[in-house]
Parts: sequence; C-alpha cells; structure tokens
Amino acid sequence: MKYLSNIFIGCILVATGCSSVPQHYSSGLNYGKTKEFKKTPIHRVLVLPFEYDVGREAIIDEVTEAFAVELRKLGSFEVIFPTENRVALTFDQKIWNSGTIDLDTVLTLRRRYDADAIIFGNITHYRPYEPILLGVKVGMISTETGLVIWSADGVFDSNENEVAELVKEYFESTHQKNALYGWKLILLSMRRYSQFVASQITKTLQL
Repeated sequence: MKYLSNIFIGCILVATGCSSVPQHYSSGLNYGKTKEFKKTPIHRVLVLPFEYDVGREAIIDEVTEAFAVELRKLGSFEVIFPTENRVALTFDQKIWNSGTIDLDTVLTLRRRYDADAIIFGNITHYRPYEPILLGVKVGMISTETGLVIWSADGVFDSNENEVAELVKEYFESTHQKNALYGWKLILLSMRRYSQFVASQITKTLQL
C-alpha cells in the first residue's frame, strides 16, 4: 500500500494534478485548505486505509479507525470505508501514477461509493511506549476535480510540554475529570493517543 503515502508526498511536492494548499501552523501541526474546499459540497467521504512503512495491519487499522471516529464526530459528512481488501486496493485501485492523480481511478471510486471526497493518510512516526509518540500526514482529494483540497500533518511527542498541555485540554473536554489516572490515562494506550492525535488533526477541517 505504499502508493498511499506517495499520493500525499507527491501532491505536496508536485504541482501537476494537485492544487497548492496554503499552510497554517500551530503546535506540532501544519494544515491547509484550498479555496476549492469551501466551494466543494461534501456529503460522503471515503477513508482509505492509512499507509505505514512497517506494514503492520493492527497499527494501520487502529490509526485509520481513530481518524474515522473523529471525522464522524465533526458531523459534516458521512464517513465510509472501501469494501475491497488491501490487496485489491493496492493493485487494482492505484490513485497515484507517475507523480499525478489518476483521475480515472478517482472517478471509479466516486461512482462506486458515491463519494464526494477521498481521505488518505500516512503514519510517519510511531512509538507505542513512553514517552508515546505519533506522527501522521493526511490529505483529502475532491472526486470531482481530482485535486487535494485539504492536507494536514503533525508529529505529537508526549515528551514535549506543549503536547502534554494539548492532551490535558483534550482529556478535560472528552472525559470525566475524576477518571482514574486523569489525563495521563491517554498516555498509557496508543489507541487513546491515536484518538487524541486524530482529534487534533481532523478539527482543522472546521478552522
């Protein structure tokens, strides 16, 4: 599934077939949306399994699911997954080809899933032990134009004070304050930490 990370990297570095996404910066997180983002009616989004160089499916599933959950929480669109297995996605549905978006494949996915946009991602950093760390790059392609209309990437290292403060804020907004272990509960589980990172990244869709 290495083509998924190539989509993201290529769309950032190659102008052909991809729009320029102006970047904004916040603690540990870069993100950008094009003018087309606001103009594009998005009712249904297809989320592809994220890419991870090590290829461990459990990690990929955990992070991808975390993003799907947070995307649904936004309440802005329906979130769906492809029905094909990973082998079919890798060999039969290559979106990225020679540095450009394969519009035929995008159109095929649009027709098959009635999707207005496709979200793909790449797990760039992963450390499941203390101090826990997760880095992710994510992008959204419009199935109408084949252009990247939103992208974000961040590396969240819990050893950094700024990230720890974000974890505390996230905990206070999503958990009971008297929960056992408090906000540090999130730092004990990569599943919970993935949820935190996904929340930080997906909320840029509404900024």
